Amino acid sequence: DLLPTMPPAAPSSAASRDPTCCGIPMKWVSLVLLTLQTSAQALLIRWAQQPREGEPGASHLPSAVVLLTEIVKLTVSFLLVAWEVGGIANAVSAILFGSSSSRYELLKVTVPSLLYTFQNNLMFYSLTRLSAAVQQVTYQLKILTTALLSVLMLGRVLGPTKWTALFLLLFGVVLVQQPSAGSDAAVTSAADSSTHFLGFDLSLDKTLAFGAVIVACFTSGFASVYLEMLLKQTKASIWMRNVQLGAFGSLMALLVALSQDGDRILEAGLFQGFSARVVCVVLNNALGGLLCAAVLRYADNILRCFSTALSIILTCILSNAVLQDFVPDLRFVVGTVLALSATFIYNLGFPSWLVSAHKRDA
Repeated sequence: DLLPTMPPAAPSSAASRDPTCCGIPMKWVSLVLLTLQTSAQALLIRWAQQPREGEPGASHLPSAVVLLTEIVKLTVSFLLVAWEVGGIANAVSAILFGSSSSRYELLKVTVPSLLYTFQNNLMFYSLTRLSAAVQQVTYQLKILTTALLSVLMLGRVLGPTKWTALFLLLFGVVLVQQPSAGSDAAVTSAADSSTHFLGFDLSLDKTLAFGAVIVACFTSGFASVYLEMLLKQTKASIWMRNVQLGAFGSLMALLVALSQDGDRILEAGLFQGFSARVVCVVLNNALGGLLCAAVLRYADNILRCFSTALSIILTCILSNAVLQDFVPDLRFVVGTVLALSATFIYNLGFPSWLVSAHKRDA
């Protein structure tokens, strides 16, 4: 995402009602769109990776998708700055002034830009070897990494409730990572026990894919905390900062694409293997960060938690029904419920009825 964390705007005392879009409150519009975008993200990537009948050509380059995603983010962010300051000419002047007035501040933006580029490439890699459902639930470990880095970098203090939620999340992800009885990994386990230990698939592909998700969680957490520190130390607007992130992100993604797939790009071009499916992936990923910002601006933590829960459920259902790359079992369901419960508990605390019952017993 371009901007994973953003403090919600303080409500205006003069505003008598919430902003609307076509008569619908913006908080519900942004919530529904973010839920659909998050659910579609992993599914679209998996869908685009599947071979198409009658089209035996070369597959698309994930590094090219990441590059085009950053370019779309940059373009949309620039248009939002133009809308904010009243025209394209004013936007160009504001961006040039903001970039030249403090070059040290500008250089700070290169850190999250590099991390996001690296993270997006890792996500594409992991989805070549994990189902969309397993990858989506495992990626919720970014809550754990963000919390740990917030403690180390921002000096935050987490109470017992949040630590409980984090360990609950970790346990849920561990359950999800164990293959179901009918899955390919479980069948392989019976034939080749050397790559399995305590029910976990330790084959090279699965281990590298899981490691890619874990590293992506750490890069996401570090970038989120670093960006929060950056936003608190600057007076630049959210969209202005997004333009800077998009510009550096595009440059970083270009360097990664050339270093990783330079020979293939020279041979068949940047857009080799592109189709309508890949274009959908680019547009969906590019708009994700903007939708996150909209939810945090117009909604609250409760609605954001519901969005996360609904997106994971939708991903699991569609991964099984549409892509048919995933068969859920009781272990996966329990692990997913634990991960979702941990998300709610971390953001909202334990339910009031449970807290009241504990106080009565004490």
